[in-house]
Amino acid sequence: MKTSIRLTLLFAAVLFSAHAGFSQVRISPKVGLNVSALDAKLQDINAEAEARAGWNAGVDLRVGEGALFLAPGLHYYSFSTRVMQGFDNPEDIDFSRENTVQSLRAPLNVGLRLTGDNGLLGLYLKGGVTPAYVLGIKTKDEVSIPEAPNFYLEDLNRFTWGGNVGAGIDLLFLTAEINYEIGLTDFFNNSEGKNNLLSLSVGFKF
Repeated sequence: MKTSIRLTLLFAAVLFSAHAGFSQVRISPKVGLNVSALDAKLQDINAEAEARAGWNAGVDLRVGEGALFLAPGLHYYSFSTRVMQGFDNPEDIDFSRENTVQSLRAPLNVGLRLTGDNGLLGLYLKGGVTPAYVLGIKTKDEVSIPEAPNFYLEDLNRFTWGGNVGAGIDLLFLTAEINYEIGLTDFFNNSEGKNNLLSLSVGFKF
C-alpha cells in the first residue's frame, strides 16, 4: 500500500511540475483492454501459470508543445491468470483456479509527434519505463481439489519494472493508443517468468 501511495504522489508531483514548467499540458483519460503473456513455472507447487485478458483505466499527460513531449501516466490494470496442473493421461481435463491480479502502473514516457498537435488528425510514438505495484489478488475457485494449486499475494513480486513502446492516433478530441510492455523483472518471487502486456485503449484528449 505504501508503494501505491508513493506512485500516486509521484504522479501528482509530475502533474504539478508540468503545469508550472510548461505552457501546454494535455490530459488524456483512457479505458481499454489488455492481454498478458505470462509463462512461468512455479517451482514450489509444480505447476504452470498462464495469463489471460483483462481491462485497464487511467490517465496520461502530454507535456510540451514541440515534436518531443513528456508522457507520464497513472493506470489501474486488472488481468486474470490461471495455475494449470497437467496429468499423465492426455484425456484428462486440466483443472485450474483463476486469479484476478490488480495492479497500479505509472508509465514514464517520452513521446514523438509525427504530425501536428492541433489538427484534425495526429499521430505519435512514445516509449519509456513502467514501474508497477500489485495491489491485490481476487481468487475464483473453479474446481476445489488439491491438484488445482493456487498462488497468493506473497508469492508475487509486488513491485516490478517494465519497458514499453506505443503508438497513438488523435482525431479531434478523441484518441486511441496501442502499447506493449516488456517485463524486466520476474513476476513471481521464487520462479522465473516475466509478464508482458499488450493493451489497446481509447479515450479523450483535453
